[in-house]
Amino acid sequence: MSNYHLEGFSKLSRSERFEKLLQLGCLTQKDIQLLQGPYPIPVELADNFIENVIGYFPMPFGVATHFCIDNKDYIIPMVVEETSIIAAASKTAKWIKAKGKISTESLGSLSIGQIQISKVTDFNTFKNILEKNKLQLIEQANTKVAHGLVARGGGVVNLEIRKVNAMAVVHVLVDTCEAMGANIINQVCEFLKTPIEQLTSEKVSMCILTNLVDTKLVKAKVQLKEINPELGKKIEEASRFAEEDPYRAATNNKGVLNGIDPILLATGNDWRAVEAGIHSYASASGSYSSIT
Repeated sequence: MSNYHLEGFSKLSRSERFEKLLQLGCLTQKDIQLLQGPYPIPVELADNFIENVIGYFPMPFGVATHFCIDNKDYIIPMVVEETSIIAAASKTAKWIKAKGKISTESLGSLSIGQIQISKVTDFNTFKNILEKNKLQLIEQANTKVAHGLVARGGGVVNLEIRKVNAMAVVHVLVDTCEAMGANIINQVCEFLKTPIEQLTSEKVSMCILTNLVDTKLVKAKVQLKEINPELGKKIEEASRFAEEDPYRAATNNKGVLNGIDPILLATGNDWRAVEAGIHSYASASGSYSSIT
């Protein structure tokens, strides 16, 4: 385990923070030059990303310190406008590091695309046909569309057929490796539309990924030793409150996302997709609840 000496980091000047992060190998001189600005990004470049461009909107960029996750130290980039989020995260991480540990576990690696048949004629017949041709469809998708993922150890791995009222829904399970994979999942689903229609004589209505990815969960666990029993009891009571009351759960989950969204923004990921997935998962039981 590396040992970052970051005591008093929040009291350093901006230039001193850059120097410290440079010494630790967290930033390069090129990174520092970019972060110091002015930002040499022509506004015309934004036209390649969004529509009706009028400029850029800058956000504060900071780092959370003292995190030790799975016995490895991290300095975590965070882009956020709200006061105290980074300070609270760093202070809590320091406390956990002194009193216990943070461990994580991956519970799956598959993302999901959906192919919808809005009015299936005979669901059982439809399902049987696809089950018989599943391996062929997977091979075609991997050969024609997802070959890049296959080369990196991923690709389409399974098809699952669900009945939702009058609809049939095919779930395309894809290992997207290190990518979020929205574009490739949609491409795979669009590719499979034609052979599914030809095999089943049913009409596909929609091909789209889902942001409820319960096949790609990650669990994080905090273990603390020798804390005040009264404090432990209060944490337990607050946790139960969020589990049983959706009004409290909404604010509890917002607090969790205070730590997640800034990392997604700092790393250029789709924070809206993650938010949608988290809130959908929090409602999976039929009632909105805590994700902690």
